[in-house]
Formats: sequence, C-alpha cells, structure tokens
Amino acid sequence: MSFLAALPVVILQAIVLQIVLLPSAFPGQSAQNQPQDALALLTEVSQRYAHAKSYHIEAVEERTETNELHRSWEKSLYTAIHMSDGRYRYEGRDGFRGAVIVSDGTTQWRYHLNEQRFTQKPAAEYPAKGQIIPLEELPASQTTSIVRQLAEEAHRLKSATFLPDESVALGGRQIDCYVVRFSSDDLKTRNGDSQEEQTIWIDKSRRLIVRTFRRSDGRATTGPGAHIAMHSETTRIYSVVELDQDEPASSFLFVPPSGAEMVAEFAIPFMKGAPESDLVGKSAPDLQFKSAEGKVVGLSSFRGKPVFLEFWATWCAPCVDSLPDLTKLYAETQNKGLIWVTVDNDVDASDVAAYLAKKHLQMPWPNYHDEDGSLGKAFERNGIPLGVLIDRDGKVVFYRSGYEMSDLRSAIAKLGPEFVALSNQSGAK
Repeated sequence: MSFLAALPVVILQAIVLQIVLLPSAFPGQSAQNQPQDALALLTEVSQRYAHAKSYHIEAVEERTETNELHRSWEKSLYTAIHMSDGRYRYEGRDGFRGAVIVSDGTTQWRYHLNEQRFTQKPAAEYPAKGQIIPLEELPASQTTSIVRQLAEEAHRLKSATFLPDESVALGGRQIDCYVVRFSSDDLKTRNGDSQEEQTIWIDKSRRLIVRTFRRSDGRATTGPGAHIAMHSETTRIYSVVELDQDEPASSFLFVPPSGAEMVAEFAIPFMKGAPESDLVGKSAPDLQFKSAEGKVVGLSSFRGKPVFLEFWATWCAPCVDSLPDLTKLYAETQNKGLIWVTVDNDVDASDVAAYLAKKHLQMPWPNYHDEDGSLGKAFERNGIPLGVLIDRDGKVVFYRSGYEMSDLRSAIAKLGPEFVALSNQSGAK
C-alpha cells in the first residue's frame, strides 16, 4: 500500500486543495522572486545601465529589410569598453565601414579598417567637441551610445507585457531569461503610422539584456512624393555584458596591423578650406519629411523662404555640443523668415525625444528621423554634423560638415538685409 493511499481522505483533499491554490508561475517569470510587472522589470534593468560607471559590451546585429521586390541583409559588429578614468575602446564594423577608436588615457588611436590608416594623438574624449565623424567611423561612433540606449529603453514606454520564459544560447551556455515585449501601442509617442514590435530577453540572474529583436513595418522615401512599403527585422545578440568591471590594460592598447599607415589627419570632404559639394549653386533635392504623427511635408513647400537644414544624431558629440549655439541662432532668426529643419541619424525614431527629455533640452524646430538613410543620401551626406543653407529660390548656398558657427552666421547674413546683423555677432564653433 502506498503512503498516499494510507492517508485519510480529509488529508488527501487538503493536499489537493493546496496544490490547486499554489500560485502558478506568471508567464515570463520564475516562481521565486518573480517580478509582477514587465515595465517595472525593464525599468529596473535600464537603471542598471544608467548607473554604470564602466562597461564592456560586445554585440552582433543582423538586419533584414524586405518588400515585394526587394530584400537586403546586413550584419554589424560592435564593441564598447569604457572606464571611469577616461580609457576606452570603441569598435564597429558593417558591410561598408569599419574603425577602431582606442585611448589608454594618454594616447588616442583612430584606425580605419578599409583604408588601413590610423592617427595617433594625445588622449581626448571621443567624439570630441567640433570633431567631424567620417563615414568610416560611423559604426564605431554608434557604439558610444549603446549603453545610453539601453539605459533609456524603458523611458519611452507606458506599458509592456511578459512572454513565457526562454533559454538563450550564449557563449556555449544556456541563459535563463525573462522575456518582455512591447509594440507601437505601448509607446508614449508613436512614430506616425509605422508599426513596431520589440522583444527583449533579460538574464534572470544578472538582470542584464542579452538579446533584442525588433520588427517594424513602415514606408521608405525613394524620391519626391514616392514611398514604398518596407518591412524590417533587427536582431541584436549581446555576447558580452559587463558593468562596473575591472578591465585589463591590454584592452586599451593599439598595435597597428602590418601594412597600416599612420597619417596626421584623415581626409574628410567639405572641411573648412576644402571644395564644397557640387550641390552648392544647384536646386536642393525635394525631400519629403514625415513627422512622428504621419504628416508629410515637402522641402519645396518652403519655396519663397530660406531654409537651414541640419543632419545630426544624439550619439554624435559635435552635433550635441552645437545644440545650444543653434538654439540661440534660431531665436535670432525665427522672426526673420528662416525655416529650420533637422534630420537625425539615430538608430530609433524615439531616441531623440528620450535624449532631449533626459538632458532637459528643447528643440524648438521640427526634427525628422532618417529611417532608411534616403534623406542623407539625397544630400550626399558624408559626415555629421552637416549644415545646409537653402535660399528663397531653393538653391543650396552653404554646405559644410563640421562647420563653425561663425561661418554659418556669415552665410545666413547674405540671405537678405534682414539677416545682415548676424554677421556682426560672434558665434561659437
């Protein structure tokens, strides 16, 4: 006779009742110490990144874009190591560009993989104020904002939901993860009529993000008034995530590869003293700007008024550093008829709003997100920040990457008598 069979019926009923009343594991949670709210968990995780004094992040990203007649795939590799004493290592590669930026606290090296050239200079912040970011360095410079993006992930949400727990294979190990999902309906501010869905895998034991998957459906701008449907899927695997870690000195050393050439500076088109773009003196491309609410505005609709157009990104230090000076200049020109428009090159359309809110900054002019890079391509963007000035007739009269504020003021002063006074006022770099 079994032990259970020997128990009185009343005791058996009590045992069954206890089993029935045991709390079931909430989807996406363990029975012990289980979080009760998906957004609260994501907020807790985001704060870990926000409070980190140092970090070591390595990630592999795969992105696919498709529609009825098109399919593209791109893989990017990212490494970001940052110490509180100013040492850092930023590496980024994609199918077209690649660079390594290293500082041991005394010396900074910037190496362009495809060019096989590097610079060696005294240590400085990267990107430095006023420094133009060449296209070759774009993937590497984007790694400087990886932790900031993870720290602000929860900020743009009003809700999120749990999915069932999953195990993620990482470095030969199986990582037990909570799984959190949110969609466009969960965002505080939606990006027009585009649809987004994102899933995040969180290591249960370390409370760190090890994988993300983003699916979006929207429209890509291919020309004046031309839009095509585009579906994109982006997976990012975080193979290394260390916060507040001790990092060996070897991480901040640079040994030039065989055949690499050291140069004083990298050649960057459109720097001061270099020939300006062929667009100068020609009619500006008629871009179609799409707001977060879905409203579309054509650049040609401003004909009859001059326009200042700025290409920038929140991860671009020179771009961010110029915001106060641009805001001051905007205040001096807004009542004189100059139209202001900025176009960001951030990874996600919501990054700008999250960044401005965190830094308590305001951008009093319209900003648009370059979702597929077509806006920058139309203006032959080869580095940011890029400032473009268009006169009343729609012709480009100023085009410069890494411009000085005084040069921009001088160019605006030539637009008409109402702007002449600007050339007599000092402008920061």
